[in-house]
Amino acid sequence: MFYVDDQYYSTQDLEQQFKIYEKIKPINECENLRIAICFSNAFQMISLCLFVRQKGGSVFPIHSQTPRDGAIRMANQASSHLLFFGTIDTMIELSNDKSVQEGFLIQMSSGTTGAPKCIERTWLSVEEEVESYTASLPVDASSKSIIACPITHSYGLISGFLACLKRGAEPVILTNLNPKYIIRKLGEFPKHIFYAAPALLHTLSRLMKNEQLFNYVMTSGTVMPSSWLSVLRGVSQKVLQQYGCSETGCVTIHQNLVHSQVMGYPLQHLKIEAGDENMPSEIIIHTKTKSIYTKDLGFIQNGVLSFLSRMDDTINVAGLNVYPQEVENVLMNEPRIKEAVVYKKYNKLTGERVCVQFVSKEEIEEVELREWCRKYLAPHQIPMEFNHVSTIEKLANGKVSRKKLAELLI
Repeated sequence: MFYVDDQYYSTQDLEQQFKIYEKIKPINECENLRIAICFSNAFQMISLCLFVRQKGGSVFPIHSQTPRDGAIRMANQASSHLLFFGTIDTMIELSNDKSVQEGFLIQMSSGTTGAPKCIERTWLSVEEEVESYTASLPVDASSKSIIACPITHSYGLISGFLACLKRGAEPVILTNLNPKYIIRKLGEFPKHIFYAAPALLHTLSRLMKNEQLFNYVMTSGTVMPSSWLSVLRGVSQKVLQQYGCSETGCVTIHQNLVHSQVMGYPLQHLKIEAGDENMPSEIIIHTKTKSIYTKDLGFIQNGVLSFLSRMDDTINVAGLNVYPQEVENVLMNEPRIKEAVVYKKYNKLTGERVCVQFVSKEEIEEVELREWCRKYLAPHQIPMEFNHVSTIEKLANGKVSRKKLAELLI
């Protein structure tokens, strides 16, 4: 059925767990209820999600490291009736008002451009995504999905776990994220597709020995710096990338990633609208029932979607657009730079300014970085402010909020 770290859970194990849930009345009669879950036990988290889906109720998975008060706040924000926190024995009642209609997977948006939003997706729409997703992947039932990202998010839960079950393979959920342990697990299942965030993929790729190779790797969430992608491609049979949004899940898949900003072809159940290379515009996703305006800037060329920037992150310097990823790629190619994030700040006299936070292996003089940038960037792209930091602050999901970075240094 599936693995959690070194523990294998069979179909019989899942059926036994379902029998436990059947004895808990609010869970067994959850058709008109919203159940929030915050468990550190990944098997209980997954099994309860599957049980609630089978019963036609709604489930809201919350990241296992969320503290109790934080989980209650999030559960209330999602209008949950019940919160199971820590274990199945700890049930917190939040509301007695049963809903007229339920049957949703509830998740929170990333919050990179503001407060996270509560997103509701019907189980039917999730199943439609899973079917379209598995049809687009260049893997079969003999390839296990090894998931080293949160199963509370759609990337881990839908793309990693549910899609793997759909194609008849056995998912492997990793909660132990020690790099050496992950590499060992990858070696145990040599035919795999590995799901992880760009930062973890970069760490692992630097630790891989010549005789060790990733089979297929899937990246998502943030655009990988070109220097990181180059290293990752060197230790992988193939690197894939997916692009998506909270409202629809996965939108596109690239089956052989060479340039990190290229997101690939749309899944068959969706239509994508964007500009062209000379005039990029907002990426709009069309489903059968609605259109989602992503606030992402991109273009389509030969049917392939490319992403340039969040529209809010694009920096307008004297009428010329600067896309943070382009500047970051140049900085990341400087051998001493370990990480760089470009963002904008507003100045009353000069308007929007290009700024950067960076982490380096050693001290670097600002004049050296400016000279490096002059070799590869137009004058309007060169940062006005260089801020050397020990770490770059990230959100709980590993993404960076450029807006928050700008606010920190005002």
